[in-house]
Amino acid sequence: MITQPTNKQIREYAKKLALKANTKAGANSPNVDERMLHVYRTEDNTPLYWRMRVKCKSTGDKFIRPFYWTGDRFITGEPTAPPEGKPLYRLELLAKHPAAVVIITEGEKAADALNKARDKWQSDYFIAMTSGGAQSAATANWQPLAGRKVFVFPDEDKDGETAGADYGQVVKAALTGIADSVAVLDIAPLNLPPKGDAVEWLAAGGDLDGLLLLIDATRNNPKDNQLNQDVSETDNDGWQTPQPLAPKVEAEDYPLASLPDTIRAAVEEVQAFVKSPVAMVAASALSAVSLATQALYDAERAQGLQSPIGLFMLTLGDSGERKSTCDTKFTQAIKAYENEQAEVYKPIVKQFNASLATWNAEREGLLSEIKTNSKKTSPDTANKQAGLRHDMEQHELNEPTPPRVPRLTYSDVTPEELAYKLAFQYPTAGITSAEAGIVFGSHGMKSDSAMKNLAQLNTLWDGGDLQIDRRTSDSFTVCGARLTMALMIQEATLRAFFEKSGQLARGTGFMARFLVSMPESTQGQRPFSEPPLNYPCLDAFNNRITAMLNQPVPMDDNGALSPLLLTLTPEAKAAWIKYHDAIESELVSGGALFDVRDVASKSADNAVRLAALFHVFEGGIGAISEDAFSRASEVAIWHLSESLRFFGDLAAPQNMADAARLDKWIIEHCKREKTHCIKRRDIQREGAIRDGARLDAAIKELIELDRIRIEKDGKQIFIWINPALMTEGGAS
Repeated sequence: MITQPTNKQIREYAKKLALKANTKAGANSPNVDERMLHVYRTEDNTPLYWRMRVKCKSTGDKFIRPFYWTGDRFITGEPTAPPEGKPLYRLELLAKHPAAVVIITEGEKAADALNKARDKWQSDYFIAMTSGGAQSAATANWQPLAGRKVFVFPDEDKDGETAGADYGQVVKAALTGIADSVAVLDIAPLNLPPKGDAVEWLAAGGDLDGLLLLIDATRNNPKDNQLNQDVSETDNDGWQTPQPLAPKVEAEDYPLASLPDTIRAAVEEVQAFVKSPVAMVAASALSAVSLATQALYDAERAQGLQSPIGLFMLTLGDSGERKSTCDTKFTQAIKAYENEQAEVYKPIVKQFNASLATWNAEREGLLSEIKTNSKKTSPDTANKQAGLRHDMEQHELNEPTPPRVPRLTYSDVTPEELAYKLAFQYPTAGITSAEAGIVFGSHGMKSDSAMKNLAQLNTLWDGGDLQIDRRTSDSFTVCGARLTMALMIQEATLRAFFEKSGQLARGTGFMARFLVSMPESTQGQRPFSEPPLNYPCLDAFNNRITAMLNQPVPMDDNGALSPLLLTLTPEAKAAWIKYHDAIESELVSGGALFDVRDVASKSADNAVRLAALFHVFEGGIGAISEDAFSRASEVAIWHLSESLRFFGDLAAPQNMADAARLDKWIIEHCKREKTHCIKRRDIQREGAIRDGARLDAAIKELIELDRIRIEKDGKQIFIWINPALMTEGGAS
């Protein structure tokens, strides 16, 4: 058995290698970063190999310096490796997690980041390992991964680079015949920066749900799958009945009777006149309740599991559904409160502006005096300068604090601007928009900033602290703020957002936080009716909103909220546990909620938020009642069923979405041209999908569903459509 080197020996040898690397780069001093010295171990956790990354600050040059121990000395130099072969990094995790999926990264830093995240998430689903880098992947010993399911998380390639893709292919080739399966994750939807990897993804809010979705998308649509079906493999003897592209989830009626009486009556009254879909009217009402109440209370589901009670609501609908009218009806009291508070604070704001002007003038005077005194050389100068500095320090501490004027509603606001308003103006707010393209299509949702901004909105939904780092002005932290979102968006705008961001919105958990609805349009079924002379039920609703807004907001001197914590009664908690466990049981592969498990995993949280809102809005005192939770769970489960429809139709995996678009295009083309076949190259040139790999994946999907076949004639590939799809109704 070889005696292991001491830590001192390892450090001294690492410094020696770093010095040589710096000398080679032309630098004058060693630059050793111990954090970049990675230890490769055997499966029984014995140190076997060390790999050090050296970066010369003065030149920018980077070096990799691997070495191993023979028993009496170190040996270094790529591709030098121990006699057993170059080991994989984090081999010791294999024995601890025998059933885990293995994720291979291009570098130790990314593997460490994923493993650290796995520990935080308390997940046994995966472990992260690496061969070190692209140059050493081909010579690594991959045998320990025999029988494992492996996914490669490559670095992002940009501007024509192929390093990430090359590494993925080398690893895939090395593991072919060894691993049970191996695939390269398609990370393009993550919009990572050039050479970005799992480290950047995690820093921007990547979570376990996002990783699972990325793996599922790869399983369903492996990017490097090439269509290779021969004429002999095609059944030319007859067509099977075409299978549907995706199972349709039938829409259910909105559970109007489950709403508390005050809310239900107001929704019915407004809907009777406005004639918008009931779910849309209810969303406006619940958003107003959320905005008026979220600053006052938090809710605790179980010991240590507490959250804000603010809601994120998203309604899919066409322009003209009268969402703005619904919002206006239910936010009358909120707008009146904002206007009233603006009037109340007018003299206070004027007083602050005067105080600030005086403070600025005094500051300028002190600075001028300090500057003048610094030019003097008299014996008293030093003492006077010290006194002036003290006066300046005290003056800075007495800068006037701006008053916190309540402003609750925003529509066109960037996430960073919203964060500033929450930190310095008022710590509770709502983004309400009947044209949510302002939000989803805004500058803040462009690919270079979307991940950061979505992560910020996630943090506000969670009620966590939000650190805003700025380069050109002071950074700041948002503490104890609350946010409601009430958005309506058109289908075309949402599709454009999904196409632009890929799986980003789901991968960060942003979309999972929303209570989604996509009601059937009522346009064409809204005959004119005279407006009612009064709205007694809506008035009662708005009176209750006013009462909630007039309650003192629990806020400390720094502007952070400290809401009262509402618990569940024992009966309500038992009902919540039953709801939680019923949802959880359907998240497994093949379960009814497997495809929306990111949304479903937050449904129990949203149910408690709704229950808290129902409880306090109806005047409930003390713990949240079982009746409030029962009503809330009915509404929450309805929104969950809407999520199944929503993501099935609009946010399907890339291959299924592409297959649906291709299927529609082929059917329309063949009917228009009165033909049953088309060349593949014509589809790629004229059709909805131009990318070759995506087109092949979509064709493969449609073949498996008996909707098309392919035949080859030399190098040409012909696509034949199932004749059943050419008849009316055959494209379902």
